[in-house]
Amino acid sequence: MEAYWLSTLGVLALCLLSVGLAVYSGSSKGFAGKLSGPVIPADDDNPLYRIDRVHMNSVEALAPFVVPTMLAMMIGVGPVTLAALVWAHLAIRLVHMVI
Repeated sequence: MEAYWLSTLGVLALCLLSVGLAVYSGSSKGFAGKLSGPVIPADDDNPLYRIDRVHMNSVEALAPFVVPTMLAMMIGVGPVTLAALVWAHLAIRLVHMVI
């Protein structure tokens, strides 16, 4: 597993991204005086709604990516190939978060 350190670092970065989004989402709601939970109204023009959706989407997408990544490590996919895929996925998630 030592060969997969770059892939593991990418997976850790994805996990930390989700944690960071949770903190940002919660603090944004707190500063706006909203309670935790769904943001009403569910409108794309509402920044709180968008922040909350980005966070929930990142959490929902984490497990379906991490599990196949770990399985790829177990079956011996090339470390460079896997690292490239993990970091490409991380870059795409960052672009998705910004947009």
